[in-house]
Amino acid sequence: MAGKDGDTYRIKITAPPVEGKANHALIDYLSGILEVPKGNVQIVSGESSRMKTLRIAGRSLKEIHERLDAAML
Repeated sequence: MAGKDGDTYRIKITAPPVEGKANHALIDYLSGILEVPKGNVQIVSGESSRMKTLRIAGRSLKEIHERLDAAML
């Protein structure tokens, strides 16, 4: 976790942005932090961009923020 700017979380992924590897690494990371199945984390927009919009099922927005904030410590 690299930081937070308003409601935007900055996450550094070391996987290369080739053949979706960085997107898969992001989904793996978030599913682990949020303790949800990988299938519950979906990139809605920005698959080929650094800025992504995600849909996460199985957690409330409050729970998501709490878990991501705790991961930044």
